[in-house]
Amino acid sequence: MIKPLSLGLINLDMAKSLLFFKAWFIASIIAFVLASLMHTQIVLIGLVNIEVNIGVGSWVSTSIQDIWGLLPTYAPVIALALLIAMLVVVVFVRFITLPRLLAFIGGATAMLTVLLSMQPIMHVTLIAGAREPIGVALQCLSGAIGGLVFAKIYYSNED
Repeated sequence: MIKPLSLGLINLDMAKSLLFFKAWFIASIIAFVLASLMHTQIVLIGLVNIEVNIGVGSWVSTSIQDIWGLLPTYAPVIALALLIAMLVVVVFVRFITLPRLLAFIGGATAMLTVLLSMQPIMHVTLIAGAREPIGVALQCLSGAIGGLVFAKIYYSNED
């Protein structure tokens, strides 16, 4: 039998590690899809506000095209941010036994960090839907929901 590897605050065994990566991967996908959809809706609502007529078909196709278009750039950034955040959550849960709350806060914080990092690094906010406070809030909500998904999967046997 292989003994778990202990790194101080984190005990690693193969089954728990695989569960972590499964939970993180699913959470990352959900957070990305939600963030992409929220971005698109904010942009489309902005167009409607300046009296651009957008049909339902265009609304749906634009949403799908944005998911596909943001996949190679925004998805990996969200995945990396959530990886770091959920690793921190796993450590913090050892001291504060509120995994869902910590994962919710961790996911939102990960998204906020991503958005706030873009401006000084690239001198532009690449996610047009996050240029206003409501857009930032919706992006953070997407990350928070991803965090909840992570906690639901990773901590499911502890409920």
